[in-house]
Amino acid sequence: MNLYNKVFAFVVYCSIPVFSQAAAVPGGSFIMGGADGEADEKPPHTVTLPAMTIDAYEVSNALYDSCVKQGACTQPHYDDGKCIIWSSSGIRKVVVPPDSRSPSLPVVCVDWYQARQYCAFRGKRLPTEAQWEYAALAGGQNSYTWGAAPPTPAQCTPASANKPAQPGSYSPNRWGLFDMTGNVWEWTADWYGFDYYTMSELENPSGPPVGRYRVIRGGGWYSDEEQLKIKNRQLFPPEYGEVSVGIRCVK
Repeated sequence: MNLYNKVFAFVVYCSIPVFSQAAAVPGGSFIMGGADGEADEKPPHTVTLPAMTIDAYEVSNALYDSCVKQGACTQPHYDDGKCIIWSSSGIRKVVVPPDSRSPSLPVVCVDWYQARQYCAFRGKRLPTEAQWEYAALAGGQNSYTWGAAPPTPAQCTPASANKPAQPGSYSPNRWGLFDMTGNVWEWTADWYGFDYYTMSELENPSGPPVGRYRVIRGGGWYSDEEQLKIKNRQLFPPEYGEVSVGIRCVK
């Protein structure tokens, strides 16, 4: 795997390395949304953001557990009835098996409040939708982090894996961010608004002031091609976790 000469910071947990590095993202302007996507991705509009640092990797179980052990976070909803999965027959509650809770895998089944608390524990916050999309695009306008071609198992975690991969298993985007396409969805700070792009601020937008659902971005290990597109927006109830929703923080 090409690691683009990145320097890794390791957190040792049960002798398993867990990446915690953050990447610097320059400020700038980009076109948010698109004319050829879903209705809630329209209209495309130019947004300007200040510089930020963002986690290069999705938060692992080991990193999240360090917050739990210090009493600043609560346990993921792996077996308490508050983690769900989408299927062809609808939504159902699940208990996540032990092999999907490995310290080196991304933490999932965390609700929005837990994700926010974890980022605060690290002196950071959840990214806004605009920050997430800008970082994922990395100065381009491709559908996915690797380009315009549809996803393959060589580029992101396939559904056949039945769980996410260890963060950093696939090549990063141009700004050194791993797994912005696929692996696990990532919570953002924003409330979801179907028509928000028609009224969005153009300088560092932070989403609607109120709402019922929060926005998740990036697609997960069992998402389809459309859901994996960078500009795709999905809504999710903030009080629940899901088997393919995790965390990435910004500062």
